[in-house]
Amino acid sequence: MTMPFADPIGSYYQSIYQAAIEKAGMRAVRAGTDIFATGKVIDQIWNGINAAKVLVAELTTRNPNVYYELGLAHALGKPVVLIPSNEEDVPFALQHTRAIHYDLNDPFWGEKLTNKVPEHISSSP
Repeated sequence: MTMPFADPIGSYYQSIYQAAIEKAGMRAVRAGTDIFATGKVIDQIWNGINAAKVLVAELTTRNPNVYYELGLAHALGKPVVLIPSNEEDVPFALQHTRAIHYDLNDPFWGEKLTNKVPEHISSSP
């Protein structure tokens, strides 16, 4: 899982994404909170993405670290699930890719996202 750490989006990891990824039958791993090791952070990120079966990327707020990790995943040929709250957060080069959009004004947005993410993970090549 690649996403910003700052709240409010950072808090979605435990409340939404971790449950959704586990619902898909996978183990959720988030760099910074789930990877505790010495050495270069970038090496740990690279190894984590390389070991991942699929990468879930929260694109809302256009976080440069998320985009960088997404680029690494694409370089490695890893399937990705893109999740923006609006279309402007999807980089131009990826606008052809299916994404799960959510609307914070919808009172059930978290529940809907928790149900959609496993579907997209399961359908990833």
